[in-house]
Formats: sequence, C-alpha cells, structure tokens
Amino acid sequence: MSDIPRDPPFCWSGQRENDPVHDRVVAFLVMDIQHSIEGARDLANQVAAVASGSHPLKWERIGNAFHLVVSVDGVTIEDVVDEASPTYRVPLNEFQQAVSAWVEYVEQG
Repeated sequence: MSDIPRDPPFCWSGQRENDPVHDRVVAFLVMDIQHSIEGARDLANQVAAVASGSHPLKWERIGNAFHLVVSVDGVTIEDVVDEASPTYRVPLNEFQQAVSAWVEYVEQG
C-alpha cells in the first residue's frame, strides 16, 4: 500500500454513474485533453462558441483516441482506436458542464 496521495477522481455535477455516455465524456477529457490547461481552456472556448452561435454549424477535433463533433444539436464522441465501439451522443449543455468542471479540475492541479 502506498502512502502517496492520489488525485481525486474527476466527476462533475450532474454526471450519471455507470452511464456509458458520461463515461465516454470522461474518457475523452482524460485521454485527449489530458491535464493541459491550455487544451482544456481552448475546448471550453470552442464549445462556448458553438453554443452561442459564433461557429456557424459545428466544431470538430480529432485527438489521441476520439473524434469529437460539437454542434448546437449535441456532441458526438467516436472512438478512433476501437472501431467496434459505438459513437456516443451527449446534449451540448451536459458536455459544456463536464468541460467547465474539467477546466477547474485541471487548474487545481
């Protein structure tokens, strides 16, 4: 047993336990955005721009493990490593809440 303190696990207000959609959101944040403060803030800004209508239709990002598509109709997250894995869709407001919480989590170190 190690005495080294571990980071608290990431979660956000409104996250549903054992929900594959919310699990995919967490996986995307952990694997593609990681602990990059700049990456987390950029993602939050891009999502806010889509939500406010600043981006005409959608914004996309292909990362280490996932292809993300953000639109006012929702967010899709496709696993680009495991082709057999389903693509999940989450409402934009839920994704925005998760991203905001991720920014805070990363900023806290």
